[in-house]
Amino acid sequence: MVRASQADATAARRNRRTLLWQPLLGLAVGAGLVALAARGIDAGSVWTAISRARPGPVAGTLLLVLATTAAKVGRWWALFPPTDRPSLPALARALLVGQLVNAILPLRAGEVARAALAGGGSGPASATALGTVAAEKTFDVLLLLLASGLAAVSTPLPPWIGLPLATLAVVGLMVFLIAAALPPTRLIAWAEARAGLLPTRWRESLLAALRRGLEGLSVLRCPRRAGLAVGWSALVWTLATATNGVLFHAFGLRLPPGAAVWLLVLLHIGIAPPSSPTRLGVFHALAVWGLSTFGVDRAVGMAYGTLLHALVYGPQLVLGGLAMIWIWKRPDRTNP
Repeated sequence: MVRASQADATAARRNRRTLLWQPLLGLAVGAGLVALAARGIDAGSVWTAISRARPGPVAGTLLLVLATTAAKVGRWWALFPPTDRPSLPALARALLVGQLVNAILPLRAGEVARAALAGGGSGPASATALGTVAAEKTFDVLLLLLASGLAAVSTPLPPWIGLPLATLAVVGLMVFLIAAALPPTRLIAWAEARAGLLPTRWRESLLAALRRGLEGLSVLRCPRRAGLAVGWSALVWTLATATNGVLFHAFGLRLPPGAAVWLLVLLHIGIAPPSSPTRLGVFHALAVWGLSTFGVDRAVGMAYGTLLHALVYGPQLVLGGLAMIWIWKRPDRTNP
């Protein structure tokens, strides 16, 4: 018993150290990247470009960011089985908290957090919600590949982007095959045959979670619901692309339509790996590099990236914080 307590204390200390050094390492990486991107850029020129940004397109960009979030809520609602759909307000709060967690913590922890909130504290319901999140990512991979093809029409994609795209395509294909090609009964039977050695309670919980998780992926086996999800996903990506394009006008940038798509693809892939909170520095460096592909001055690119970062992550932090406070203060916290 003493050894077990000592082991638990050691594990707790190790976890605390991990929670400390990961954000610090991320901040260091972000600071290094932004310093590299800002090398030779006059800070005064960046501030001048930001101060001269036209307020109308800036406000329009903010509205598009909020509209994109609303479209993500609608898509998530459509991904749930009709008999297990939480309410739209509950999903909105869960999504906002998930975005907040993703912005602050690495490894996409927000996806698990929002699935747990959408499940209302129920393990099986949370498993269904997590299945819908996996389905959502499958549709995002499809749209990302399509957007990459459209971006390649306007500008050659860099060689390094091929590996991340191929990895995403393989993962998305695997999820699709598991959900659409393999019958759920076969997967459950396979899991039951290999879970026989587990304690009864663990085995039943695991199999229940698997069944509900497969229910969350059921949208991939229903052509009508899958078509609806593709439509929602197209709306999400169109609004996100328009966000980049409208902010171009704030800085007087006359760029081809493919530039907004290319920047979206670059940011989507570039900020995916674990890095600094709110991808600080990484986001800015990607914006500078992406816009320089179209001949945009690096100082203007840094100003653009700084403003876009604030417009994208500001609402996530504010609305996510408000949603978390609302959930925390509810007398009954089992239902967000």
